[in-house]
Amino acid sequence: MNTKIIILFLLLAVASFFLLLPSDEKKILKNLNSLAEYCSSSGEEAPIAALKNVMLAGKLCTYPCRVQVESFNINRDFTKKEFTDHVLMLKKMTQNTRFSFHDTIIDFPVDGRAELVSTLRLDGKTKDKRFTDAYELSIHVEKTNGDWLFSSFTVVEFIEQ
Repeated sequence: MNTKIIILFLLLAVASFFLLLPSDEKKILKNLNSLAEYCSSSGEEAPIAALKNVMLAGKLCTYPCRVQVESFNINRDFTKKEFTDHVLMLKKMTQNTRFSFHDTIIDFPVDGRAELVSTLRLDGKTKDKRFTDAYELSIHVEKTNGDWLFSSFTVVEFIEQ
């Protein structure tokens, strides 16, 4: 009787362990939220803190990392240094801006790869007024050494009539 109880307890413990592990989808969403946090900026952010956040954002990407923004004629691979330099420049240009991702849809077409469609929302404040901008992004993610890393970002452009 005691053996059956011990075996049942072990089976329940193993099942609970696997059920409590974060899914790949949760890991990707966590990285996406971390990326938004690292790219956000406040007026009081110290230069060292900004640099730390930029480096942490860089660790969430593969290298090279493809960036495509048709309206700015950007369509190329970025090295780690180029990526972190651009994120730092973006933080300086968009002070007092909060980045957040919404309505994210994740698809796993192939094992070890994921495709995301998400709305990037920017909430900020200029000297005289508040603003909100939104961009539709297509993001590719690859599983590398057990971590889900962003490998490309594409701003989805809409045709204006």
